[in-house]
Amino acid sequence: NFFRLHCHYHCKTVLLILTVGAVTALSAVSSSHNNVVILGGSGRIGMAIATHLIRRSSALPSSTGKIILVGRNAEQGQQSVQEVRDAASEFSSDGNSFEVEFQSISDVWDSKQLSPLFHDAAAVIHTAGPYHNRYPIPLRTAIETNVPVYVDVSDPLPYLDSSLELNEDAISSGTKALIAAGAFPGMSNLMAMEAAGSLPPGCQIIDSGFNYFTAGLGGSGDVNLYITNLGFGDDMPQYEKGRLNYFKALTGKLLGHVDFFTDAESIMAKRVGSQLVFSWPFPEAATVARELKITGRSHAAMGTAPEVWNVMLGLLVDLVPRPWWRNERFSQFMADFSQPLVKATDKWLQLSSPDGVGETHAMRIDVTAEDSNKDIFVSTIVQGHESFRQCVGQSAAEFCIDLLQEQSTDRSGGVSLVEQRYRDEG
Repeated sequence: NFFRLHCHYHCKTVLLILTVGAVTALSAVSSSHNNVVILGGSGRIGMAIATHLIRRSSALPSSTGKIILVGRNAEQGQQSVQEVRDAASEFSSDGNSFEVEFQSISDVWDSKQLSPLFHDAAAVIHTAGPYHNRYPIPLRTAIETNVPVYVDVSDPLPYLDSSLELNEDAISSGTKALIAAGAFPGMSNLMAMEAAGSLPPGCQIIDSGFNYFTAGLGGSGDVNLYITNLGFGDDMPQYEKGRLNYFKALTGKLLGHVDFFTDAESIMAKRVGSQLVFSWPFPEAATVARELKITGRSHAAMGTAPEVWNVMLGLLVDLVPRPWWRNERFSQFMADFSQPLVKATDKWLQLSSPDGVGETHAMRIDVTAEDSNKDIFVSTIVQGHESFRQCVGQSAAEFCIDLLQEQSTDRSGGVSLVEQRYRDEG
């Protein structure tokens, strides 16, 4: 698996290939904590994270640590443990004897149940969404138990704001926390900082745009249907004329087709091509725009395959009142109702896909800037992966490893977004 980035800058094209795991193996973190705890570990994303961590086991704090998958269903948990072991077996390294085990708890939002799991953890990775209408209890518990590293894949802006408010506590405890650190948001934010960093020095950033594509559910699991439905009830956060606004009627609106390629002859053009997208309240439209201090407009949108799903969703969002989508019982009902058809579609995508996976994922990030002569520059990065699920898992795992590496020499803590942590590098 690989991330393929096509960078287009001012009529010049550069191709970068970032091989996942190509970073030199990191030295072990000096810590008495040996375990990596994955909340939602028995889910599709959690298992992808665990598999990638085993693949990169030489970077983890101890050669004899544990990866603990945490969930509610013990039977499903044991199946997940075996699946992770089977998937990771080809990556086993001599001298590393990482165990994978499952711990069942009834509620991942209950600090009393989390605390015993966190006491021996070198890192906690929280994937047990949705995060809608929640307070970041797992992060707070990680801080209270002095967990060295915390990563999550959260996305609602109110949840992110509540997490960032714990920054001073994280500094005091020495917990390095990176939030919204999956594929999108997460890798997408890093790509935006990279795009901005490639522009000529001294330019003023005007606009930032995020467009995403995932075939079907991308292997992410049924909960993604529910999360998408809940989002249709939220206002769309985006910048207009350099100021953050919330648009009540924009979420779910079809915006037209987006090219997920910069070269018509590239693999991205052949595998993904142009896709219909609709607005969805991804937080990066607000948080990255704020970090880049844009003076113009930001937007975020997504699309899926087959295209008829986008059209159907657009019609439903127009017909169903927004408060209904915000109702958790209604959004869950809609997810359950559509699940059989979605599963059938995902199976068809798998059978018809050239790679036999059917979870194709792509991102296009555009950053526009202006210099003192009023010349306009556009930096575009396009990324593709054969599996959305694997991309999220690899992204979150690599972010975790990066924090563990830094923790070995710098014990300072704090809570940050991806664009904040990597601004200097971007």
